Amino acid sequence: MKYTGATTQLSLVFATILLTTGIRRLLYNYLLRIPPVTDDVAYDHLLSTSLIAFSAGLVSIFLVNLAGIRAIFVFYVLTNILSAASAVTTYTLGKSAFHKIAMYITTIGYDLDRAATLVVVLAYPGERWKARVLAIFLLIEYFAITLGDIIALVDPGSAQSRFRGAIAFLCLSCLALVPALAIAPSENVVRSDGVYLVSPKTTVLTELRQTAKMFTNKYMLLLLPYMFSYPLLFGSAEVNFPNVTAIILYDGGKMFIVFMSQMLDVQWAGRRTRSYVGMATLVVFFVVSISITAALRIIDYDLTGLDVSWPRPQIEAFVMGAVMNQRYAMLMTSYFFAGAASSFIELFGYWVMGTLTNDFKSTARFVGTYHSAMALGGLLGYQLTNNTEHAAYTTNIPMYVAIALTI
Repeated sequence: MKYTGATTQLSLVFATILLTTGIRRLLYNYLLRIPPVTDDVAYDHLLSTSLIAFSAGLVSIFLVNLAGIRAIFVFYVLTNILSAASAVTTYTLGKSAFHKIAMYITTIGYDLDRAATLVVVLAYPGERWKARVLAIFLLIEYFAITLGDIIALVDPGSAQSRFRGAIAFLCLSCLALVPALAIAPSENVVRSDGVYLVSPKTTVLTELRQTAKMFTNKYMLLLLPYMFSYPLLFGSAEVNFPNVTAIILYDGGKMFIVFMSQMLDVQWAGRRTRSYVGMATLVVFFVVSISITAALRIIDYDLTGLDVSWPRPQIEAFVMGAVMNQRYAMLMTSYFFAGAASSFIELFGYWVMGTLTNDFKSTARFVGTYHSAMALGGLLGYQLTNNTEHAAYTTNIPMYVAIALTI
């Protein structure tokens, strides 16, 4: 394999991701005893980190092209090392102030890195491999999140064992510098179909002009509400995971992107036909998912013993318990289809984006714009339902609005 070949460069990127995002998501809940609330890493339910994610997405529109891929990956590794060091100091000093500061910085690094990674996995493979390479990248995140959440729920461990885990986390984060520094500049890379990437030098003014020009592309304008609506739906639906089975089913559903990626990449028909079949598959899973979710919310449950004066978290926990006792199979089924639908939506959206252009810098602008739209959707979804007085699995107007937008 050539050093500047797409396979070598993608391997270096994936090694970096495994030693940073993968390890962090795998161990973080376990190390700091953070219970799993949501396992989607594209956006956060906290206003501050959601704003940071949105801002980082906007910055990435220009920064990926101006700073280069390697600089962004190295910066993310350094922020990940800072995050790992903050976990160690939390155990050593018993104070979390350093950890809180580190988390904000790591959020910036993560969102810039995710944009850069998506640019690489869309620009480096040839057309026949775009969806499958993207699926591999997403599966790394899904598997790490699933295992991390299960560990956090099943094996609390001792403070001493978690401290040793934090030390291992720090060492692995430092090791990630090796593949990150080995990543070649994009202008030296040869795509998997033998075509050299064209990546001329650019300026801030050029990036501003080209970004504004993007909004004349009708396909780009059609994709914007698509990429905005499903994070809005996910955030407003307040997806919680009551047990390990729900986590496994949700992420098990996400594994079906392997089949979706094969459907989109394998040359069994023209690209337009494959996109239609892919969209039809996505719609079926999405309709089934929202139908089950809507049914769960309109069913009358036996809530004997509920006290409306309880704090909201206690009320929602009580309602969740009633749902699990009275409609357990339906609830678990909803997690499977929700996981499959959400992964299909993300994979299909980015695959379509990758078909719009083979130009590296144009891909970077597309990804940054869509990443910002996703972060904004997640931010609004969570904030619209944050501290509102509605019971879980009953009235949720923002969720129904988000469903309509997604459709």
